[in-house]
Amino acid sequence: MNPFTRNMTRYEVASSSIPVTFFATFVLLSIVFLSVISASGQVTDEFPVPPSFAIEGIPTIKNADVEHLFFDPSEVRSNLIWDVDRKNRTILVTAEKSYIYRLGSAMGKPQNLIDGRSPNMVRVSPKGGVFAFIDDKEDADNFELHLRDENGSIRKLSSFSGKDESVESFVWDETGKTIFYAQTDYEKKATRLCGHDLSKITCYDLDLKGIWNVLDSGKNQVLLKYWKSSSNQSLYIYDLNSKKLNTVEDKGNSTRGFFGQGRVFWLSQGSAECGSEPCLASMDLKNGARSRISLPNGIVNLQDVKISPDKKSFLIQEMRDGIDNMRIGRLVKNTITETVPPFIRGSYVIWNTRWLSNTEVVYTTENIAKPASIEVFDISSKRTTSWTKERIPARFDNKVRGPEVIKWKSFDGLEISGYMIKPQRIEGRSPVLIFVHGGPQVIDRPVFNSQALRFATHLGLTIIHTNIRGSRGFGIEFMDADNGPKRRDAVKDISALLDWVEKQPELDSDRIVVRGESYGGFVALASGLLEPRRVKAVIAEYPLVSIRGLLSQSSIDDFSINEYGDPKDDKLMKELDDLSPLNNVDRWSSAPLFMTRGKLDSRNPEKNVLDLKSQLQKKGNEVWFIYAKEAGHGVAGRYVTTAMYEFLRQQLNKKGENK
Repeated sequence: MNPFTRNMTRYEVASSSIPVTFFATFVLLSIVFLSVISASGQVTDEFPVPPSFAIEGIPTIKNADVEHLFFDPSEVRSNLIWDVDRKNRTILVTAEKSYIYRLGSAMGKPQNLIDGRSPNMVRVSPKGGVFAFIDDKEDADNFELHLRDENGSIRKLSSFSGKDESVESFVWDETGKTIFYAQTDYEKKATRLCGHDLSKITCYDLDLKGIWNVLDSGKNQVLLKYWKSSSNQSLYIYDLNSKKLNTVEDKGNSTRGFFGQGRVFWLSQGSAECGSEPCLASMDLKNGARSRISLPNGIVNLQDVKISPDKKSFLIQEMRDGIDNMRIGRLVKNTITETVPPFIRGSYVIWNTRWLSNTEVVYTTENIAKPASIEVFDISSKRTTSWTKERIPARFDNKVRGPEVIKWKSFDGLEISGYMIKPQRIEGRSPVLIFVHGGPQVIDRPVFNSQALRFATHLGLTIIHTNIRGSRGFGIEFMDADNGPKRRDAVKDISALLDWVEKQPELDSDRIVVRGESYGGFVALASGLLEPRRVKAVIAEYPLVSIRGLLSQSSIDDFSINEYGDPKDDKLMKELDDLSPLNNVDRWSSAPLFMTRGKLDSRNPEKNVLDLKSQLQKKGNEVWFIYAKEAGHGVAGRYVTTAMYEFLRQQLNKKGENK
């Protein structure tokens, strides 16, 4: 199984799990700057390099120069939702850590229920009190299903026989007596649908090749999703009585679905009902009649629809340029009539929506300078009640402006968008850090980011987060617009952004750094190669360095070939080789490079990363390199933040252009 695909699957299907960004942010927030004691017992003013890190080219960093970056984690408060217990009107949330806590009332103190475990998904039984969860505490990246009963006892429900199996999704049946779950064997590239009645496991005789997920269950039927890629997902219903697997939608891209009112509803794009725009479709479970559901006017970029517990109301979530809003309606024949207009005030990203009751919706809101907090909206009274209150260190209050959506035209006229974070006060012109997300089929949204807050505050830095072609959330055509031979077009989107920056009076186009993670690291490196004069420096974190190298791995699957190209196509591979500075350092300018690599990273070939480092060092380029011996695909921690801050500070203070 291609590790890129595996990670993408979890990102896509675990829509009700805690957002990935929360964990990355939490790691950074949980670091307290301490005085450092050397092995001899003497206090030193040098910022410590972790024993598990091997570094090259990074100068000694003084504590006094970076101590302002860190703060006590108690100065930050952020809460996200795992699930709701409607029977007891409580919410399962995160609190000081990404464990499981119970919140019983507005502004109450969360009660810790499970300590030392960071789950990927949590589901409360319809009966209340009892909940199930999946986590990988026992074996990294292999998630197992557990049950916590009303007495607080935890027991494992899943059972693995293969070397690389994982429970990726699960749901309770409507009675709370059975849990249906999808257990994927990544070695065999197959999935089993199983049920657990809390006493024994029953796995069904189904030939499910590839990756499948459980979305919903009702009246002896289980709604399943076959995940082939982010732009190719299909829905099926398994009938427990007839033992038949029936197709709901196998055309286009169907991402979510649920049962209600004698129908199955699903979000789709590219299907016969929906065409090129995302829409809500339905199928009558008795006669198979299919319909496109008409939505209230003005909805842009449909993200999610959830039906209320009594199956009468629909919560509709939409996204406009990365910013969310929600409204509520009721279904009359095949039309949802709006009963509550958009009720979110402000520019926020909304996570983990739930119906707390038939008349209450619970959700979290956050943005770049505001950690996540939980709110409950009452449909009857039209009132919003805060259940938690976010907090950041006082010294960061009002230091950055709210996220500003930006758009620019690329070389071929395609509109690209992103969002910009600026310091509240700008002296002269602000240097620019352009960030490119990994994936590539994900979307960068303005979630709380303590590192961005610190860099913008202390470096006077404007940070531009991009959603270049290939990103999710802008339609199938946009998501596939970087596939195969079109990879260079994604890099050109960054070149077009450099043109845009040059026209902004507050921004300094002579001080631009491009940063990327994973696949975004590849784009950042390619941008440094394509724009040797305009890119001042490059930050590539655990980057993909060579697409040819990635595709040469034995774990590559159809998704990777569809995304990056056929490794047997030598003409295409040569074109993709030309995008990377690997073996092309003669075209690399004097731009300094900051790069990280985890020894346990199985996604990107290590040899490609080390070869690029060596080639640039031999050429005489400035390379700051961190090799994390105990890290995988993701290298983080206070030393990484500190070294990156110092790298940015030094590069942005240099004068003159690259040679």
